[in-house]
Amino acid sequence: MNWLTWRLHRSEAAIGILLFAGLLVIMFLAAQSVDAAYDAARGGGCFNGSDDPLCGERLGNYFERVSRWANLTTLLHGVPLVVAALLTIPTLQELERGTHRLAWTQSISRRRWSLSRGGFAAGIAVLVAAAWAAAAVGWRSSVLRDDGGFGRDTFELSPAVLFAYVLFAVTLALAAGVIIRRVIPVLALVAVGFIGTRIGTTFALRPRYRSPIEETVAAASDTGPFTAYEDRWVLDESWLTGTGERIPWERVNTLCSPGVNEQDIEAYYQQCLVSNDLRYFRAYHPTDRVGQFQLIEAAIYLGLAAALFALAYWWLTRRPA
Repeated sequence: MNWLTWRLHRSEAAIGILLFAGLLVIMFLAAQSVDAAYDAARGGGCFNGSDDPLCGERLGNYFERVSRWANLTTLLHGVPLVVAALLTIPTLQELERGTHRLAWTQSISRRRWSLSRGGFAAGIAVLVAAAWAAAAVGWRSSVLRDDGGFGRDTFELSPAVLFAYVLFAVTLALAAGVIIRRVIPVLALVAVGFIGTRIGTTFALRPRYRSPIEETVAAASDTGPFTAYEDRWVLDESWLTGTGERIPWERVNTLCSPGVNEQDIEAYYQQCLVSNDLRYFRAYHPTDRVGQFQLIEAAIYLGLAAALFALAYWWLTRRPA
């Protein structure tokens, strides 16, 4: 049975190996190119304000290479869908043609057939996910080194999260396949379901994995409204009056708009904020929570994957053929 399962997957396996190997070569060459430009700029002290006349060229070369490969980073988010398609298409074709019923009339039981097909796909998915997660580590440390800890690319290409994404995509395809049993509709549904779930967790769930830290600072403080942070993910920022009422930026700008003859606009603006007893509110997650958030998201997707695999198994073994 295992030998037959492998034979059914050999064409897709060959395609997958070629695609994966080609992608790894491209990622390796890209990372080497970016690392070389980064080392040249760092060696000249260009990231520390060096007055070396070559720094402009070196920094420009580095950022140009990072920008060039940013498009590939976007495409890497679709790798779990490709893995899911290649691993499940043979089983989907069997279900669509009805040839699985012939196996069930022989000495192969429904349970054995279901575990063989589903277990093979899930087992290979684990191996591919582990290899892919390991490959992405090098990409994050070179091309995405300037991305913050909560940056979408850095967060979602971390090993634990990426591993869970792949397993979720494969089990989603299996579950949809045993219910719909049509290759094209299943692949379309998997793409929509996978992307929709990713969008939902990114924008709706991820900010709520833990309660954000909230702080209110004086308008004229050094950590006021124009402060940029690399050590936190800011979720919400707004102005507060002395009574705690939120007011929009537009109202603040109208209230503190300087006259045409005002000499020191910045000083006038700051004094206006202080005179009106305005304070600045922000809610954020510090970057020391990144690891926790990645584990939480991985657990969510692994839980979904387990539930989908159980659904596919139950549907195949309990529902009419």
